[in-house]
Amino acid sequence: MPRFLLSFSYTHRYIGYSVVSLFVNLSSPMRKLTICWVAALFLVLAIPATAQIAPNRVPSLSTTPDDPQEELRKAMLTQAGQSGFLALEGAVDPNEYLIGPGDVFRLMIGGLTPVEIPLTVSASGVLPLPEAGALDVGGKTLAEVERSAMELLESRYANAPISLSLAQARSFYVHVTGSVIKTGRYLMLPASRVSDVVLQALSSGVMTARQTNEDVEVGFVAPEQLFRPETNEAYKPALRNIQVAHRDGTEELIDLPRYQTTGNTAYNPLLQDGDRINVPAHHEIRESIRISGDVAWPGLYDWRPDDTIASLLDLATGGRPLNAATQFRLMRWRDGTYYTVLDQSTEELEQNSVGDQPLMAGDHLTIYEQKTATAKIEGWVEFPGEYRIEGGITTLTQLVELAGGLREGASTSAATLERTSQHNLIDTPQNFKEPQSVTTSNSDPTGRLFAESFQRSFSGKVGSHVAVDIAGALTGGSEDIVLYDGDRLIFPRDEGTVLVTGNVPQRGYVPFESGMTARHYVDRAGGLGPEADKIYIYDGSSSTVRQGLNEPIRPGDTIFVYRLEQLTVTARQVRAQQNQVLIAGLSAAVTAALVLWNALR
Repeated sequence: MPRFLLSFSYTHRYIGYSVVSLFVNLSSPMRKLTICWVAALFLVLAIPATAQIAPNRVPSLSTTPDDPQEELRKAMLTQAGQSGFLALEGAVDPNEYLIGPGDVFRLMIGGLTPVEIPLTVSASGVLPLPEAGALDVGGKTLAEVERSAMELLESRYANAPISLSLAQARSFYVHVTGSVIKTGRYLMLPASRVSDVVLQALSSGVMTARQTNEDVEVGFVAPEQLFRPETNEAYKPALRNIQVAHRDGTEELIDLPRYQTTGNTAYNPLLQDGDRINVPAHHEIRESIRISGDVAWPGLYDWRPDDTIASLLDLATGGRPLNAATQFRLMRWRDGTYYTVLDQSTEELEQNSVGDQPLMAGDHLTIYEQKTATAKIEGWVEFPGEYRIEGGITTLTQLVELAGGLREGASTSAATLERTSQHNLIDTPQNFKEPQSVTTSNSDPTGRLFAESFQRSFSGKVGSHVAVDIAGALTGGSEDIVLYDGDRLIFPRDEGTVLVTGNVPQRGYVPFESGMTARHYVDRAGGLGPEADKIYIYDGSSSTVRQGLNEPIRPGDTIFVYRLEQLTVTARQVRAQQNQVLIAGLSAAVTAALVLWNALR
């Protein structure tokens, strides 16, 4: 016997012994009360035990990463079933609303204190009109019924103001079958749409969850699953092929994902009395079509018989037209491999009416990515961010204008331009200006070393700073700067300081004073350090370097004091080598003299 049944049996045996002992010692009224409590306790214990009876195998809610319809199904499945009485979208359209049994009208007769009479459409579709007869209204629009009824009422109540309006919409049943959790009848309103009843049919049941190592596996248990066939896990609800059969014999094929992406209610029509809705199942690989690439909703969709290139693009783009230059490719499965059917632009597609070409199950439509050049502007500007540019044409000043201009206090002299990205370049820069180099001679190794090391990172190549005069470009003093995809422009805030670093006692920022030279700032930093040599002034905006203590300083400049440490070490090494050679020569001479002395003796 299963463990839970043994536990259940022991529990009831213990309760039985306790009840018998109490029952013997209780008076007659107390015995009746005790019997009621025992019955209630038995029901509480018995119901959970019977609830553990498992139905047929429960289909799990598997997810397919590239299936956009999975999102729609998940949204439906994770919502609780509704009662069937749905809210109206707004005032009903008299030209679309069809009258049927159960609709309630309100008839108002009289002036200041009118008489209000409710009128209900009978089961046979007849609307009774007081003192004016009856009107057959079943299947007619609200506008037609109001017009016909008012003609009869006005002929009877010629001397009294009257009005007729729909007071309460009726409810009716629709049938749902196919690949849903719960099949059967659903109570709906005339203003309900196909998605409303499909939502209920997919969300009906008790949701269960099981935690796994990777994610949560969700399943649904419903009593209806005991009476319908199991569904193969490889088959999914075909939400683009929902079949709606009306009572008058007409049929519709509903595409809910298209309604979801485009918002067009024509793909999600209103329900009618007696509609029969079937949600078929489709194999998610063999009976699907795929669209990928630069579209809003790529992925697998169940194939429809009327699918064309244009309709699939409309579905995946949400009804938004693609650029005429957008390239696409259609591939088709044949003989165990894909082959290319079409490879052209959407402009050619429209010109040659290729968009009307039908698609087949298994087709794959790819939209090539449209190249878009962007540049970032950061720092002390009105609207920092990433902006679309035309690579090789848009200029630095135009980007600053797109960002709303510079904020008060922005430093143009300390601004930098970085060419940061080498991926998806729209136009590779060809003619950018090389940075100005410090003129050095062979006798000035310190200047050459500084120029090679300090300026190497400002060569203008991809992944580095670009040596340009940003301040001059903004003021018109120099040529404007052309931008490329991935460029990054940074405008720091002008803090009114000059950075002094290198071989000085107190490295750091010194307040800027107009008209002062490098000597002033070096003195403020404690003066030159021991063995100090060259003084270099670096302009961060143009990446140029100047030399000398007498150079005028601008806001944002960096003063670097070089130290002769490398030269000093080299001189010491030379003197040591000379001493070693002299000592070695003297040792050799002494040795030769001793050898000669011994030989002469």
